[in-house]
Amino acid sequence: MPLILAAALLAAGFLALSITRNAVRNYQLRQDERDLRAELRLLDADREQLTAVYDYLESDEYVEDVARRVLGLVRPGETLVVVSGSAPAGGSAAPAAETAPGPSLARPWWKDLFFVPDPAATPPSKTRPGEPGEAAPAPQ
Repeated sequence: MPLILAAALLAAGFLALSITRNAVRNYQLRQDERDLRAELRLLDADREQLTAVYDYLESDEYVEDVARRVLGLVRPGETLVVVSGSAPAGGSAAPAAETAPGPSLARPWWKDLFFVPDPAATPPSKTRPGEPGEAAPAPQ
């Protein structure tokens, strides 16, 4: 009788262990599924955004925008007008606009196309005394 009881307890323990392991594994799989579905939603949103950007880049609207903004091209009959940022110092009421025959050659066109910042237009970095990058004071 004790041998049968021991075998029954051993079988019940094994059954409980199997059920517990399966329950834990099921919980982990459901958590993984939840995480993967959330990641899939984010990837779908990214795909939709990239598709919209791709469609815009393939459109005639984008080609015309680049031709006008970057290359300085105009349609027949139009005149390109470049407006300066400050008023004349003489106080005259002359317009601060001029016509330009084409794009500015100060920067290569591809830097404007890919939005590469102009190092001449960026403000100099500020360093504190004693930091690397600052010239040492001249000895007196």
